[in-house]
Amino acid sequence: MLNRRKFLKGGAAMGALMFLPSCQTSRVKNANGKLNVAFIGVGGRGYNAVESLEKRPDIVNIVAFCDVQDDTPQKPWSGYKSAMASYKKFPNVRRFRDYRVMLDEMDGDIDAVLVSTPDHMHYPIASWAITKGKHVYCEKPLTRTIWEARELKRLAKEAGVITQMGNQGHTNEGWRLIREWYDAGIIGQIKDIYIWTNRPIWPQGGLKKPSGEKVPGNLDYALWLGVAPYQDYSASIVPFNWRGLRNYGTGAAGDMACHFFDVPYSAFDLGCPDVIEGSSTPFDDYNWPAAAKVKMTFNNPRGLGGKINLHWSDANVRPKSIERVDPSFLVPDPKNSWHNANCTFIVGTKETVLTNEYGLNTMVYPRQRMRELAKSNALPEKKLKRSITPGDPHLEWAKNCIAGTLPPGNFDYAAPFTEMCLLSMISISFPNQKLSYDSENMRFSNCDQANAQIRSLYDYKTEFLPSKPFWG
Repeated sequence: MLNRRKFLKGGAAMGALMFLPSCQTSRVKNANGKLNVAFIGVGGRGYNAVESLEKRPDIVNIVAFCDVQDDTPQKPWSGYKSAMASYKKFPNVRRFRDYRVMLDEMDGDIDAVLVSTPDHMHYPIASWAITKGKHVYCEKPLTRTIWEARELKRLAKEAGVITQMGNQGHTNEGWRLIREWYDAGIIGQIKDIYIWTNRPIWPQGGLKKPSGEKVPGNLDYALWLGVAPYQDYSASIVPFNWRGLRNYGTGAAGDMACHFFDVPYSAFDLGCPDVIEGSSTPFDDYNWPAAAKVKMTFNNPRGLGGKINLHWSDANVRPKSIERVDPSFLVPDPKNSWHNANCTFIVGTKETVLTNEYGLNTMVYPRQRMRELAKSNALPEKKLKRSITPGDPHLEWAKNCIAGTLPPGNFDYAAPFTEMCLLSMISISFPNQKLSYDSENMRFSNCDQANAQIRSLYDYKTEFLPSKPFWG
């Protein structure tokens, strides 16, 4: 078994490889046209991926599982499935701890790789698979830093592989409806977009490093840490509560903005904001804050006066008022913390639109106004191309791999979209400061300190051992 130093040394070699011309991709080689898929991370969200593709044995062969832990001593949430659940379903599928060993030993038998790991390992695993010529599906957020996202986009394009970021909402029709309504003149010019969520629902903000515990015998903790700085194992972090910790996760924005932001990003071709201003409760290098607010301003021709303002808040903090929205809608229900707890309102000069985090239940608000528009036949025909598998990005990716076509959620889309989401996380380190972002040059023009958070601080000269947290 590879120890941690060899793992990190291998990471350094991977870094060197990524600056070489990538190999040509292997296509679906089987005579029956099926896609041979290997899963990296098969518990939690990874189990959901297995569950999605196992329903289509006519087009998918499940050929390998890779996970650093078989089972967990406690379930992070009701209904959680560990890797063992996947193993029991498919007892004859080969199992691995180390994704690199799997990709080497089964290279000729794997067409595609599906990545469902903590955020900090998305880039190392996806880039390794791409340089091996594999099609890649990666859960959101695509990466943990902006530089990583741009690198995955570059590598995928050079290798010619079929890619997709996991995002159910992008396969739904919510953003497509809103784009059609805008194009038909129903919404008018866009003024403001208000988004809020009740996340984080995991520990985040004010946390201290827990005392080290004995590593369970069925967990390879060195492989779980991967490229992250060393920290003693704690069951309070592995396998679920890593999201709020800066060396592993991207907080509430990484978890939920990658859902919410997709609707306006796709509907209005938002691109990256030119100005970002954030604030939050106190936080440090170890963990993200308990609550945050961010305002992004986009230079966009669909906006009133050529500008669109997007307002994000988490921890169930809601706007005080929104044009055309009943004030009672914005008041949290003390008896039901999930009531109206995840919403997007798009305010136009003519109408206001409501949708949820996955682009579902999309309507012109209030519902009575939606009924009036429908009754008067004011709503346009559906002209934009819809997903071939609404609500199921895993299957959408598999079908596109077989067809040799890029799905809508490919890395050309996912990388700049992830960049937009991650900018919100950088801004809160500089409270109430208006950061000017130059997307073309991937830098902040008025804050050199913020630029330190764009890249991952991998130190190749010390065998890929980060000497400090990834964020500056």
